[in-house]
Parts: sequence; C-alpha cells; structure tokens
Amino acid sequence: MRITRIYHSAPLRCGDTTYLDTDASNHLIRVLRARTGAPVILFNGDGFDYHCRTLDNDTKKTSLSIESKIAVDNESNINICLMQGLSRHDRMEATIQKSIELGVNTIIPVICQRSNFKLGADKAQKKLAHWRKIAVSACEQSGRSKLPLLEDIVALNNIESLLDKNTLKIALDPRSRTTLKDITPERLIGCDHNIAILIGPEGGFNDEEIDFLEEKQFMTIRFGPRILRTETAGPAVISAIQLLWGDLGKN
Repeated sequence: MRITRIYHSAPLRCGDTTYLDTDASNHLIRVLRARTGAPVILFNGDGFDYHCRTLDNDTKKTSLSIESKIAVDNESNINICLMQGLSRHDRMEATIQKSIELGVNTIIPVICQRSNFKLGADKAQKKLAHWRKIAVSACEQSGRSKLPLLEDIVALNNIESLLDKNTLKIALDPRSRTTLKDITPERLIGCDHNIAILIGPEGGFNDEEIDFLEEKQFMTIRFGPRILRTETAGPAVISAIQLLWGDLGKN
C-alpha cells in the first residue's frame, strides 16, 4: 500500500511529536480519510524521509509521532537548471510539475520579449507562491526529499547573474544545427555536470535575443525535427539529458 508523503517545513527528529498545519491536516484526515495510527511519511527538504504515525484525527492540527528516518538517494548526478520563458494559463504549471518529477534542481521563470502576459509585483508574488505549491506537490508525488529551488521571475538580460560560472548553458532554437549529441562527455566534466537549459516562450526567441544569448556564450541547439510547444520543450529536453548523461535508464 502506498504511504502518503507530506512536505513539512518544520525541523524533524526521531522520537518527537510534530503537528501538521491546517491545510495538510484537513487533506490527510478529511480527503484521504486517515485514521489514528495511520502511517505517514514526512519530509522537510533535508534528504530524509521521516516515517510517522498519526496520533489523532484533528482536522486542523493533526499530531504525528516521528518513529524513524531513511536517507533518500534519488537525486540525479546532473545538476539541471531550467530557465523557462513565461507562458500563459496553466502551461507554466505543467512545466514546473513535470520538470521536477524528472529531476530538475532549479527553475527560473524568465520574461522574454515574446512573453505574452505581464505580471505586476503583487500578481507575480501570488504566481510564485502558487508555483511553489506545485513544486512541493511534485516532490510529494515523485518521492524526492530535496526541494528544487524556484527562483523569482527575472528578465532575460539578468539570467546570467543567477548561474554558476562553471555551467554549460544551452538554449533551444529550431534554427540551430547543433544537437545535444554534439555535447561531448569532456565538456560535461569540464562544467562539473552543471547544465542550464533556456526555453523560449510561445513564439520562441527573436533574433535580438539569440544574438544576446550567443554573446553570453549560450550554446543554441535544435531538439529534433519538430517544433515543440513551450510547455513540452523543457520536460522533453530534461528527459533527453537524463537519459544521455543522468539517471534515467540506470538501475
């Protein structure tokens, strides 16, 4: 039987009792119908799963006893940063969810010239809070015990300051003649397996942006013979990178 996993930001220690917040308590007791003594796994981002049992059926502040902890080793050997051009509606949500399930470590929402919706400061913070909840849910579902970082929204011309200098930077461009297979193992080792992937918004990058990226030493690559939607491109490239050099397909 699958045991419910819940993200819990508080410090966790075996032998202690901890208390869920109202949202988590309500979901566990009312939606999942957990009863006293039910097994629950908590994680707080430190790389461990904490095995617990419920002590009551309080829908506002469920208490759990922490019985044991197990180290979780399911992070990829490739450190992947996805820089995603902002897109409308639920496209960003789908990209964030699937990318985290596939093992991305950092996500940076990027404003490009063809990003076709604008966010004020208040709306941007609300969007980020919503996206971070989606990130937590993706970790709960996929069994990850380390939370990926979801950065604040940035403009394209400011992304370089957020990247480690020792990073292989690639940007998708259907006009490029370079592919992922042109990246040599030596180049990966040289960047210490740090890869940053930049995906354009709906409509892609314009010529001015491509010139800027090449000036900043981004490698533009063509990903297959078809043009992908912006919400498809990120997870697709992450899958290919994980299959070529990461942990997909490994025992």
